[in-house]
Amino acid sequence: MLTFINPILEELYWRGFMVQKLGMKKGAVWISSFFYSLYHGGVLLPLFEFPYSLLVCLPIFAVGIVWGWMASNHGSLWGSILSHAMADAGIIVLYLKYVL
Repeated sequence: MLTFINPILEELYWRGFMVQKLGMKKGAVWISSFFYSLYHGGVLLPLFEFPYSLLVCLPIFAVGIVWGWMASNHGSLWGSILSHAMADAGIIVLYLKYVL
């Protein structure tokens, strides 16, 4: 589920719907990436002690910028969906290796 469905749904919402709602303005990718990182921060807050929970949000913000740039420059969400799926697969591998 996390590797196949989550990337599609999140990219459709954050890079598709939200950027369109923001009107494809110059800062739309930055704004959507900021809220994307806040959205993930809600999940990360109970997992990490402060300030590490906020520090973990920084790479999420950065990858949101990259995926937003990919989607807006290429006119397609497929690149960001595939990249997102690979990132989620990497998270699962790390989880299985170090947490279980």
